[in-house]
Amino acid sequence: MFHIHVLRVKCERLAQGDMLKSTDTPSRIIVRSIEKKPTADVGRGSKWHIGNVRRMDEGGVSFAMGRKQAVTVQQFDDDTHDFLEEEAMSAPFTLGVFDPDTQVCGVIRKSGVSQNTAEVARKLAALLNAAGYAHDANSEIVVEPMPDPEHFLQVIRRSKAVIRFSFTVSKPNPIDVDRLIQAPAKEFTDKVGGDRSKVETEGDELDKEVIEEVTNAVAADGEQAAATVRPKEGGPPRRVHLGGNPVIERIEPDPRSSALSAIFDGARSAYRRVRGGG
Repeated sequence: MFHIHVLRVKCERLAQGDMLKSTDTPSRIIVRSIEKKPTADVGRGSKWHIGNVRRMDEGGVSFAMGRKQAVTVQQFDDDTHDFLEEEAMSAPFTLGVFDPDTQVCGVIRKSGVSQNTAEVARKLAALLNAAGYAHDANSEIVVEPMPDPEHFLQVIRRSKAVIRFSFTVSKPNPIDVDRLIQAPAKEFTDKVGGDRSKVETEGDELDKEVIEEVTNAVAADGEQAAATVRPKEGGPPRRVHLGGNPVIERIEPDPRSSALSAIFDGARSAYRRVRGGG
């Protein structure tokens, strides 16, 4: 048994540049970037690498990501009968799987290399952009943790009334946005040359079903939401936020299948649960 970070990987168009540079889809640009096996400086002089790239029968793309580092190794010399300390190279890494159909990535949570979801997302984004394919397509690859909406939605459901609700959108890319609400906001963000927009509404008693539907779509897109609720009649309002609690999926591999297949299935399952609200 192990756990995976569940990340949303998006390829968003830049505001300026040659729009005819590439006709690749966002998913194809991301897959090509993984297959390039890029190296990137992810900060503080630390270089990370992608390797071990494989196309999976299930349709996913598996890979390893990690870094090289110098470590001190304690040795014993049989000839001199002395204990020694020598410098050697170590290469801690973790495994991930990208699903082109949902643009979701699962990465094994591993001590010493990938404990923090936001850090994993940041490093993966740096690596994928270093491949150059997104730049050639006048785009940027964005990797974001998928927030778990359950606590946020529980507060919404139990409240007497929701009196304010807001959510963020980024530029167009995802294949599964809420067409009625998210899509126009994304198109506006792109047309005005923005990076991110915030949509907010308020009233005496907002529709909880609509809020829940939009929250699931926003969470699946790796975006943020917030609400002001009245927990009880006449009580003071309370502000709650979606985010800060990224999806960490527990994986129990089938002995008859590989760990990579389990990551693929787990990431898809987590995505569908968040997107569908089930």
